[in-house]
Amino acid sequence: MAINTVETDIHEGRALLIDIPGHPKFKFDRDSHLALAKGVLFVIDSSTITQSVRTTAEALYEVLANKSVQEKECPVLLLCNKQDEPSSVSNTRIKAMLEDEINSLRASRQASAKSLGHANHDDDDDAAAEEKAADFLGYDGKKFSFEDLPNPVQLNESSMVIGHDAGGFEHIERWIADTVQS
Repeated sequence: MAINTVETDIHEGRALLIDIPGHPKFKFDRDSHLALAKGVLFVIDSSTITQSVRTTAEALYEVLANKSVQEKECPVLLLCNKQDEPSSVSNTRIKAMLEDEINSLRASRQASAKSLGHANHDDDDDAAAEEKAADFLGYDGKKFSFEDLPNPVQLNESSMVIGHDAGGFEHIERWIADTVQS
């Protein structure tokens, strides 16, 4: 498990692609690269999402709540890969699952921020509470929806199996080219 980097020609432009594993030990690397990103391609394993929805939503929340991603209104492509697998879930269902899970995470984070704010009232607790409040996604009092984010979030189904009709690399290349050129 390592960070992989490649510079490549895509359509009429060049793109630097950085693949950062979702493991927590790469959090610092992820955050530093997000500060420079023009777009985020977040790959989801459609065949295991029902078992990993919580950890996937947590990782996605961290990306979407990232200060740089929010300030730049960085486009995000959620790539629902492995659509060729019999156990795969459609991107429509994945979207609903992630929105529900992020809504729960948002409520937990908000409750945690309030409890930090009411705790010992030292400067460190206040700073932590402010940071938690700043990463709130969507609108308070409304169920979370990707459509409520300031940055565009798109979901696509994909399979890298040749001959499979779900996506492939062409739509990913187009999204990268459009994102890099904007």
